[in-house]
Amino acid sequence: MSNETWDSVEHHIGRERLQHYLAAASGDTSVARALYDWNVEASSAFWGSLGHLEVALRNTVDARMTARHERLGREGHWIFDDQYEFGRREPPAAHQYPYVDVVRAKRRVMKNGKPVTPGQLISEVSFGFWHQMVSRAQMRFWPDVATGFPGAPDRAQTTVRAPVSRLRDLRNRIGHHHRIWNQDLRGRYDDVLLVTGYIDPVLSAWVDARSAVPAVLRRRPQLS
Repeated sequence: MSNETWDSVEHHIGRERLQHYLAAASGDTSVARALYDWNVEASSAFWGSLGHLEVALRNTVDARMTARHERLGREGHWIFDDQYEFGRREPPAAHQYPYVDVVRAKRRVMKNGKPVTPGQLISEVSFGFWHQMVSRAQMRFWPDVATGFPGAPDRAQTTVRAPVSRLRDLRNRIGHHHRIWNQDLRGRYDDVLLVTGYIDPVLSAWVDARSAVPAVLRRRPQLS
């Protein structure tokens, strides 16, 4: 990339944004450019693995919450929260998570002209919702949800919550196009394999075999 091209990119991408890369590269524009390109490559690679994790996480939580719903003799589907277990529906508690995630998902489904079915809502709620479902705030669900992670070494909620929380942070950084080169990416990839392994070791091996992350991490530009 020529200096002229770099100047044009800097204009459009933003000098303040690129300064982080230049600072890490000790002012060497060639290294900064390589680091910026690598950050994009790493973000793209992680997105695929995080997608597999998210789908598996929501499916296992859905299965366990469905079993709980049936055990309690309730009609309908748990995602509709007819018992208001996700929070009260009147302001200001209407902003309470995870209830607000379901409300937003329902609006998106309706806006897209699709039927408001359990499957549509489950596929539309954010990763943050699934993080909430394994959080301290939802401890009343944990005895049932915990059975969705038979590969975990124990039934402590933090065993699942901690890596899911770290992965949510990484996912948000990628989703907002932030830099991730300064994160513990090897640790986050280990978290992906850890959580999927808690769900099913075969799933973890399947994700690992298809992930571009390990190869990308090995290509990380060297910084002085």
